[in-house]
Amino acid sequence: MPLFVAKYPIGINSRVEAIKLLLDIESNDVRMVGIYGLGGIGKTTIIKAVYNRIFNYFEGRSFLENVRERSETNEGIIQLQETLLFEILGDRSLKVCSLSRGTNMINEILCHKRVLIILDDVDKLDQIEKLLGKCDWFASGSRIIITTRDKHLLAHLGNGLLTYEVQELDECEATELLSEHAFRRNKPSDDYLELVNEVIRYAKGLPLALVVMGADLYGRTTLEWKSALDKYRKIPNRDIQKILKISYEGLEDTEQNIFLDIACFFKGRYMDYVVDILEACDLYPLYGIPKLIDKCLMMVDQYKCLMMHDLVQKMGREIVRQESPQNPGERSRVWRYKDALDMLTENTGSDKIQGIMLYLPTPTKVKLEVQFFKMKNLRLLMIDNVHSCGHLKYLPNGLRLLVCSNCILSSLPSNFCPKKLVVLNASGSRLEKPFMQIFPCKTLTYVDFSWCELIRKIPDLSMTPNIKELNLSYCRNLVEVYDSVGCLAKLEEWVLHDCTKLEILPSCLMMKSLISFDLSLCSSLKKFPNISQEMKSLKQLLLDGTSISELPPSFGNLTGLTNIFLGSNLVHLAVPDSIYKLQHIVGLTLENDVMFPKDVVFDREPQCKSYEGFPNAFPRLNYLSIQFFQIRSEIDFILNSCCPLTLEKLDICFSNVVTLPERISRFKRLHTLDTHDCNELREIPRLPQSIRTVDASNCSSLDSSSSSKLLLQFAEIIKLPPNIPTCFSLRSHYMLMGAQSSSRISPVNDITHTEYQITIPGNEIPIWFNHQCMGNYISFWIGPEIPKFALCVAFGMENAYCDFYYQVDMSINGSQRMFERTSYMGQLSDCLRFSCRPQSFLQEQFQDLNLGYWNHVELFCETSLSSLYPQEFPPMIKRIGVHVECICRHPQNPGIFQFNYDGFQPRGHPKCQCHSPKIIPSAMDGGESSSVLHNTFYDIDCLEALGFSVEEISELYSSLMGFQSDDCDLEEIISHGDSGLPMDVANGSDLEFGFDLTLGAGIDLGSQSMADTSRNDDSDFNSCPQSKKRRTS
Repeated sequence: MPLFVAKYPIGINSRVEAIKLLLDIESNDVRMVGIYGLGGIGKTTIIKAVYNRIFNYFEGRSFLENVRERSETNEGIIQLQETLLFEILGDRSLKVCSLSRGTNMINEILCHKRVLIILDDVDKLDQIEKLLGKCDWFASGSRIIITTRDKHLLAHLGNGLLTYEVQELDECEATELLSEHAFRRNKPSDDYLELVNEVIRYAKGLPLALVVMGADLYGRTTLEWKSALDKYRKIPNRDIQKILKISYEGLEDTEQNIFLDIACFFKGRYMDYVVDILEACDLYPLYGIPKLIDKCLMMVDQYKCLMMHDLVQKMGREIVRQESPQNPGERSRVWRYKDALDMLTENTGSDKIQGIMLYLPTPTKVKLEVQFFKMKNLRLLMIDNVHSCGHLKYLPNGLRLLVCSNCILSSLPSNFCPKKLVVLNASGSRLEKPFMQIFPCKTLTYVDFSWCELIRKIPDLSMTPNIKELNLSYCRNLVEVYDSVGCLAKLEEWVLHDCTKLEILPSCLMMKSLISFDLSLCSSLKKFPNISQEMKSLKQLLLDGTSISELPPSFGNLTGLTNIFLGSNLVHLAVPDSIYKLQHIVGLTLENDVMFPKDVVFDREPQCKSYEGFPNAFPRLNYLSIQFFQIRSEIDFILNSCCPLTLEKLDICFSNVVTLPERISRFKRLHTLDTHDCNELREIPRLPQSIRTVDASNCSSLDSSSSSKLLLQFAEIIKLPPNIPTCFSLRSHYMLMGAQSSSRISPVNDITHTEYQITIPGNEIPIWFNHQCMGNYISFWIGPEIPKFALCVAFGMENAYCDFYYQVDMSINGSQRMFERTSYMGQLSDCLRFSCRPQSFLQEQFQDLNLGYWNHVELFCETSLSSLYPQEFPPMIKRIGVHVECICRHPQNPGIFQFNYDGFQPRGHPKCQCHSPKIIPSAMDGGESSSVLHNTFYDIDCLEALGFSVEEISELYSSLMGFQSDDCDLEEIISHGDSGLPMDVANGSDLEFGFDLTLGAGIDLGSQSMADTSRNDDSDFNSCPQSKKRRTS
């Protein structure tokens, strides 16, 4: 998804093009580019534009903004690591438990992807190391971009780093940028021209200063411009801080306070969250924040978070620092943890303090007792990792925000009774005495008690009716939630995830504003509350991993639900008839035999019986997941009666399903089918043309004919060229023409980048893959256009539980790219993996190559283990097959070794399906037509050792040479020790035997591809183990 760059992107293009030259996207090496310059010079803006122009060239991409600020704590770095993994992999389930583990995960998971990673605003080397490690793991073609204000920092990254210094805007660019903001056009009015020139001279080409001043001067008269310029002249031009402060000075008092609060504490926080806090401070943020945005002092990003440029934030914080440069206790706000720690330790606070943020990087003992007595005007208090060794005696009742996360406090003061508190966050804290005196606060809006081990009961909350978010996740000693919680009319998000001892919920829910309700993994919960009235707002309900056996009839009142997770531990979950009232469900996940009613009466439909009813029970459903089901009738009912024809993704895993319904072929939007670990599954019917991915791994009972039909259907969907005989059998007239012919294989129109993949049980690659070989390497020849082809890999498993990665690298004429990479987890049996990348993707991957008439393609497959299983061995790749329209001069599938000469059939080999060409363009002589037979020979004894009789070799030799067999005296040939059949020296053997057994142009008996199907896989022709197989560079 493209990033927003700027409202008026003046001067961007030339800088973007200069950086693109450094990046050299078409080259296949790894490149790191460091971009440095003065704060506010436009580094982030420019790099966003670069990202938008190049991100489509990479398999994965991540743009991490504000690395410096977000790396202040270990938690922040871990969040950056998780963001990096999510943006590249798209998997929100990946969680990082520690810094070092996060770095290792990034290295291991992304090391084979061609990635684009941008780290914006880095100011310390360890930030790069914690996110990217030693920067030595990147896959070919990857690009890493780092922006910083510290040029010296880039010197630590080595001599290979390319650097770019962002220069100021020239006079023309600066004039246009200022004019766009000050006049809403690209040039100033004539009567403003001289005034504009004066502003340009003062701004010195700094984009941020031009934007801020332009917004400040918009709509003003020439007299106002002159007055403003007079004010600017009192501030040194080099002092960007003071220039920015001019806009601040134009704000009203409440707007200034809003700006300072955000600059010191709330940059990057959700706007709604900040608005609620500032409203309680009587600062009127709904009016003030838009004015700050208009002044270009801040912005709201795509995630609805409040953001401001670093220099603007520094300007605000410098204003506060100047209130008392030497004594933090005399300032209005303290945000640096060292200043805050010193102030509290030495008790130097004053009534001027309005906000304190003490986020300690590690748990620290602090004696908190009477320090807050002096701070009567304290509104905002945020402490983290504080282990109090005293008894806190006082907190101001005027607090609006109280964060005491990961703290150890004996208790809150007994006289603390806040009347305006909006946020209470005690996540991860150990409070020896619960502070129930807070709950009567009617303004309380955000409550977070997650990870609080001492909480056993949530009390009466009837006196706190304005709570919007209540997070109780991981409160593993929580047993009961008071009834009044179920009546919180303004509650929007309620999280009880993994409260393993929770048994009692409110008997009834009446929450008209609730949007998300998470009860997942509440394993002791046996009863779901009644829903006494319709709740249209609830969109997501997570009810998996509980012990609930039956949902109440009133469940149907949750009419707004779009995503449901249902399932119970060790018991069957029965859902009521009313579930069919939920007509807005988009995603449905079911675990452990959820029992649906079969005979119901609808007001809108006649009575339905058994499987003949509910063809559209959930008409908007596009994702269905069924897991750990044992009752086949339930699976059949759900598939036949609850799935609309618009279903897009279907998962049926670890379940006792035997066959899928025939109607699945009518699901015209179905693109993904996952049936892994369904041991009883025997048949998969014909799938719709929309299908792209099928995973039937570990389906040990799946009928082989069903698997074969599935593969053939994919070939049909992908439109692979049909009926391609073994290797050299392409009957293109191009192969029978001289090299001067301009005829080419026409590319297939494929403008998408859709991937196709199937995983099925088995180890026999179908015969229609015209190139096959044992091991993990295969090669073939193509013409001047890259054709569409499909790959099939046979994995040899040992039924062991492990995580492993599978990667295929593709090389054309020695230029290597990654074809695909994926990961597997769990216990796997022998399986086949079919994959196809679209022709357009391959053409784009190799667009920098100038292909000739003959181009050598190599595929190398390898597996590697996850670090979670270092003692295991990765699965073995037993065999590779490729279906491709090639122009090889020798077959690469001796396993289906075939010749189409009438009357000739070597012992033990089936009959060939093709004709061998007599004249082809030579790869050795620059394209001149040449005989397929060259003047290099090998010993005939080798052919006899392969099972060919003298007569068969003589007949084949004569046929290839254009002679009758009786015109060739093979005995005469054999009698000469250094003569024999000619060999094509253009294709050296990869066998450890050290020679090439090639018959003319078409029959390579001894290449690494040799694999007679009559032999076992452990025959001598398994040329070398996959781990030892060399790559061709």
